[in-house]
Amino acid sequence: MTEKYNFIYEKLVTAEDDLVGLIAYGIYKKHKIEFITQIKEELQREPTQEECRSFFAASTTESQLGNYRSQAETMLLEMVGNIAGEEIREYEKEMLREYKKEISACIPSNVKTFGVSILAGVVSTMLFTLIAGIFYFIGETSDQSTRDNIKQLMETVQTISSDSILIK
Repeated sequence: MTEKYNFIYEKLVTAEDDLVGLIAYGIYKKHKIEFITQIKEELQREPTQEECRSFFAASTTESQLGNYRSQAETMLLEMVGNIAGEEIREYEKEMLREYKKEISACIPSNVKTFGVSILAGVVSTMLFTLIAGIFYFIGETSDQSTRDNIKQLMETVQTISSDSILIK
């Protein structure tokens, strides 16, 4: 495809740092390669000068140039969106790791030690209940036996006193 310089680069790229324009120019070049490849595959020959002029005329209209830039903007936005999404996912993973680390610091480091602590608490509660029960039982039974002893002693004293009174 022999042709004159067509200034398409200047129409699409407005400055050295015009990333959208550079991508648009790449889209234009891809379109041009597809055009040439299609003619070679379908017609088994190189494109004619007339075909090249037709392609150039169709691809350099204001609407087509706008279409190239629009496609470039879409590609760029998708790429930025994908990169941002990936960064956000990485940030979320890092936050999750930090939260887990902070939560782990609040929980006993060894679950076995934690289980032993719970078991020790249960055993000590049971021992306290048993000892308290023993003291209660001793208190109740000692009060009862003391009451029984006093009652018996009073009956004996009354019996002795009444016997003494009868004797006189």
